[in-house]
Amino acid sequence: MTDIALDDAHVGERWVLRHRLSDGSATDVIGWLMALAPASVLLQTENGEHITVDRATIVVAKRAPAARGGPDPHRVSADELEWAALPGWVALSEPLGEWTLRAGGGFTGRANSALAVGDPGVSLAEAADRVIAYAGRHGIAPWAQVIVGSDVEAGLGHLGWRPVYVVTDVLVCRLTTLLDDGLPDPRVQIDTDLTSAWWDAYGRSRPNDSDPSMLRMMLEGHPPRAFASVRGSATGDLVGIARGHIGGFWLGIASVWVGPDARRQGLATTMMRALGHWAARQGARYAYLQVAQENTDAHAAYGRLGFVLHHSYRYLQAPDGRSTEPDQNGT
Repeated sequence: MTDIALDDAHVGERWVLRHRLSDGSATDVIGWLMALAPASVLLQTENGEHITVDRATIVVAKRAPAARGGPDPHRVSADELEWAALPGWVALSEPLGEWTLRAGGGFTGRANSALAVGDPGVSLAEAADRVIAYAGRHGIAPWAQVIVGSDVEAGLGHLGWRPVYVVTDVLVCRLTTLLDDGLPDPRVQIDTDLTSAWWDAYGRSRPNDSDPSMLRMMLEGHPPRAFASVRGSATGDLVGIARGHIGGFWLGIASVWVGPDARRQGLATTMMRALGHWAARQGARYAYLQVAQENTDAHAAYGRLGFVLHHSYRYLQAPDGRSTEPDQNGT
């Protein structure tokens, strides 16, 4: 942070203000500028509190990074990050020790596999049987999502479970890197509830025949989450959408889509950054993306935004389990 005159401030920026209290002592308040008046400044803190500071009492004003900092995201283990990401794609679920059994009507591998991370609390053979039984009750293929190179992957492999679908890379960066001290683009609307317009655009981006109630359960469940959108200037229809979900200090970004006629205008990046600003105000420090390892174009694009590889995961299918190819959201 560097000293700077408050006269150069803009609404939406994050600032630290040191100001005098009535007893003569000084205190700091940090938050996002909501309003700049001639005699006062209104800030919103990370916990949502609005604080008005009399300009005459301000001793020091410093512009702060757009989000809180933190240690290198690689200091967070793959297990911890997978647990943080878990609520982002869950419809029906049931715990099995540190594992989670999931079912979502067959829409996406993430929602229709056991998150086999950590200790299931029973032997691996029994855990595998429980995964198979749960899948059978819900009419889905018996899949397990495992971290590549983990003991669970090796153990299930010895039980005859085999890889299915593609390997997915989990890319991470600090929010401060993604936001780069910029301000949210006013073209992006952030809603914390699923709107009919966003829902319709999602259907255009990923045509599917999934149970709507199950899909809504995945998209709307487990707040805090937010839905970003951009409207076209000609028709007013949504031409771009993205979804953000917070787990712990992590913002997960998913469902990024821009209509064919609106591409190559930077809208995907703009929506991702808008979600980052929203998440920063909820206390998030990091962002992650789940990208198919074979999608080299996406890797290159996200790399330019500062995302780097954290770990990879894959799906294993039980022996003799029926094979179900996931849709394009299968990661």
